[in-house]
Order: sequence, then structure tokens, then C-alpha cells
Amino acid sequence: MLRCAQYLQEDRMFNIEWIAAPVIGGLIGLITNGIAIKMLFRPFHEIKIGKFTLPFTPGLIPKEKPRIAKAIGQVIGADLLDKDTLQKALASEKLQQALDKKVDSVIEKLGHEEGSVYDFLEQKGLAENADRAEQYISSGVSEYIAEQIVEKNVGDTILEYAIEEVISNLNAMIARMAEPAIRKAQPAIAEKLNEVIEQESPQIIKSYIDGEYRSRMDMPMKEAGIFLWQKKDLIKAKIWEAYLEILDKKAGRFIERLDVAAIVEEKINEFDVAFLEGLIMEISRKELNALVWMGGLLGMLIGFVNLLF
Repeated sequence: MLRCAQYLQEDRMFNIEWIAAPVIGGLIGLITNGIAIKMLFRPFHEIKIGKFTLPFTPGLIPKEKPRIAKAIGQVIGADLLDKDTLQKALASEKLQQALDKKVDSVIEKLGHEEGSVYDFLEQKGLAENADRAEQYISSGVSEYIAEQIVEKNVGDTILEYAIEEVISNLNAMIARMAEPAIRKAQPAIAEKLNEVIEQESPQIIKSYIDGEYRSRMDMPMKEAGIFLWQKKDLIKAKIWEAYLEILDKKAGRFIERLDVAAIVEEKINEFDVAFLEGLIMEISRKELNALVWMGGLLGMLIGFVNLLF
């Protein structure tokens, strides 16, 4: 009877060990992994006892935050947000579609405005700027066209057409007599004609541009809106073309000077450690919890293996 009781007691102890060892090992794994993850962030600041600093204070991430910030900044600046990536993003089809929608919206809104184009610009405080811009453009364009006319010797071309027209309408005998004299005088006449063109054409061209500008400014906004809506595809194409040209010529240098790595590094260093902890936990909560449970599983396996040896 004693032996039977002793046997039952030993058997019960054996069963308890097989249950307790894995459970205790699992609990130890859970707790240690949980503490290890917490120690990535906690404590936020070093703890001192007199002149002695407690080991593992502050936590790994607060302690290494400057180095981590620098490493993340370099990765983002060099590999994720480099010049080509940013330029591609700034010239994406999605951005073009958004710009097209905005142009459509603005043109549609303009078509519901009251008054003339000039009245609208005056309400927006842009009338004086528009006038100055028009004067500057009309003066520059008229002078440029006049220079091109003289440079291409348009006076001589006009004179050549005029001489041929006159000679073709003269009596054949008179034409044969008059043509040598006319041809001899042609260079001098052409030179004089170019001088007149150079002196008079800028003002003529400018007057024409000014007149066209004024007629456009006097146009009712509703009429202007209809005109712009009819030309909206061309307008959108020109705006996008100009945008891409600016992006290619200017944005490249701007992006090169924009030190993305330094900006990211500075921003991470500005983060409060508690905020950084919350951010990382929010992103990696599932993975970190999996590590905790993995620790528990490994603890159970180790506890079970210990019973076998």
C-alpha cells in the first residue's frame, strides 16, 4: 500500500514537471522578450546613482537616436527620394491630370464672372500689372519684329516685287528702257525703304498690339470664358509644356541643393522619444507582438527539452 501511494506521488510529480517546465519557460520567454522590446525605448533618459550611470540607460533607440536619424536620412536621400525620383513624381501623369482639372475649374469659373476682362483684373488688383506687362511685351515684340524685317532685307524684297509689278504693266519698249535705270537705283531705294521700315514699323506694330490688347480687355468675361473653354486643350498643353520646361531647367538644380538626407535627419532628431516610440509601435505593433510570442514559444520548447536531459 505504501509503495502504491509512493508510486502515485512520484507519477503526479512527473506529470506536474512536464506541464510546469514548458509553461514556466514560455512565461520567461514572453516576459524577457517583452522587456527587451520595451528596453529599446525605455528609459528615455539615463539614470544616475551619484556619479554612476545605470547600465542600459537610456534605452537603445534614445541613446542611438542621432546615429539612427543619420542612417535613415542617408537611405531616404540617396535611394528613396533622389533627384530622378522627385523629378519623375513632379512630372507624373496623375499630377498632369490634377493640373488639367484645375485649369478646367478656373476657366469654368471665369465664364460666370460679370463685367469685362479688365474689370475682373482690376478687382483682383492685377490690372496695373497687366498693363505694364503688355507695354513691356508690345515694345519688345515690335522692336524685335522691326529688327528681323531689316535684318532679312525685307525692304529689298518688297521693292523687287514692286519693280516687277510696275515693269509688267508698262509698255514693252518703255519697260526695256526704264528697267536698267530702275535696277540701278534699286539698292539705294531698298536701303532707304529699310530705314523707313526700321523707324516706322515699331510704332505701327506696337499700335496694333496695343489695340488688340485693349479689345481683349474690353471683352465681357462671359465671352472670354467661352473663348478660353474652346481653347482649353491648347491652354492645358501649353501650361504643362511650360511646367516641364521649368522643371527641367530649374527644379533639377533646386532638388540637387535640397539636402533631403539632412532634412530627414534633422526632423527625426527633433522627435520626442515618446513620440518616436509611439510611431514605431504603431507601424510595427504586429511584428513586435509576434517577437514576444515567439519568445514564449521558444521558452516552452527549451523547458520541454530540459526535461529530456
